[in-house]
Amino acid sequence: MGKLVQIVDGTYVREYPLNEGTFRIGRNVDNNIQLDDDAVSGYNTEISIKPSQYMEGLHDFWLKDLQSTNGTKVNGKRTKKCMLKHDDVVKIGTHQFKFIDEHQVARTRTRILINE
Repeated sequence: MGKLVQIVDGTYVREYPLNEGTFRIGRNVDNNIQLDDDAVSGYNTEISIKPSQYMEGLHDFWLKDLQSTNGTKVNGKRTKKCMLKHDDVVKIGTHQFKFIDEHQVARTRTRILINE
C-alpha cells in the first residue's frame, strides 16, 4: 500500500497510511490530515486510492487539488491532478510530504536465484 511521510527540515516526522478510498488534506478538522497553516485551504488536496486497472492487487494513487488558494505542488510544479509515483514530493502550504508506494519498492528489488 502507499503512505505519505511528512518531512520537516529533512527529517521524517510522521507517516500517514493511504488506504483504499479518499484521503483529504487541509486546514479543517474533518480532513484525514489537518494542517494548522494559514497557507493551506480548508479542503486543499485529495488523494483517491483505487485498484489499478492494469495490475491486479495493486493500487493507483490520484492526487487532486481542490481549487485551493495556494495550490498543491508535486515535485516542485503546481498541479491540478496527477497520478502519484513512488518518491514524489508533495508540498501543501509550508508542509512537505514524500509519497511512498511500498508495492513499487518491492517490485524494484531483484530476486537472486541460486542454482543447487
